[in-house]
Amino acid sequence: MIWFSISQLKIKTAQYVLSQMGIESHTVNKMDSAHAGLFGDIELHVDKQHEEKARKILIEEGILEE
Repeated sequence: MIWFSISQLKIKTAQYVLSQMGIESHTVNKMDSAHAGLFGDIELHVDKQHEEKARKILIEEGILEE
């Protein structure tokens, strides 16, 4: 896991940016659907070998903060 957010839009934006750079990612949605998204988060995962590069890209794009 390289990042988590409660915003599906931010996660999708991060996935798009990574895909444009040739890095595949997937999400794990841990939101509690019974509480309208008040609890839990969405995790963004990449292969371990791309973790550092993916973080750097997302920081450069302003999606992640250092």
